[in-house]
Amino acid sequence: MLAFLGFLCLQVPVNTPVLNFKSGFYMICVAKLCSNLKLLALILTLPPLFSACSTAPIASKKASSKELHSVNNPSQKALKKIDRLVPHAMKWYDEVANSLFHKGRGLTKAEKNQAKLLGVKNPDAVRVVVMDRFPEPNNRMVNNHSEGARAMGNIILVKPRHKNNSVILCHELVHIGQKDRMGLKNFLKQYALEREYLGYSKSLLENEAYARQQVIQ
Repeated sequence: MLAFLGFLCLQVPVNTPVLNFKSGFYMICVAKLCSNLKLLALILTLPPLFSACSTAPIASKKASSKELHSVNNPSQKALKKIDRLVPHAMKWYDEVANSLFHKGRGLTKAEKNQAKLLGVKNPDAVRVVVMDRFPEPNNRMVNNHSEGARAMGNIILVKPRHKNNSVILCHELVHIGQKDRMGLKNFLKQYALEREYLGYSKSLLENEAYARQQVIQ
């Protein structure tokens, strides 16, 4: 997904352990919002989580059998924490999709044909939104310069400098195809696990996207 993928925001008890994604997930605890100590804003920045796009060259690497075993057999502690985060990510994706759908363009006929080949179930539902600042939870917009594109549900966000880049569009369509194939919940969960245990360059979902984008290069 190219170079950055998203932000998640949720509220949890202050004594909830923070999930430490050593390979690129950063949990930032922002001060308690009230005196009751129960409110804590957690922002999960996944660079490049659920579907961001970086323009920097990516050297894909093959995961070792030990690393693959870790992904397929994650610890219960990691699973519980990811399971707690994913519903918030799904809700946020829906909110972004609903708010930006009308601002996007539909795919061209050629792009729809390509989308079908890449596993997108309903190309007519895909919208491409060109914008300088990508959304962050709590209705904020941020300009992450290294993030060129991002797929959120059926919405593809693209920075103006990449609006005519067919390779980046193809890459994000692969992620939408993955989401359609797996279901959004399972896709986000699998992506998080791969980012945690494999890192970006060895992520199976990312390597698939980079491999399949080559068909139009």
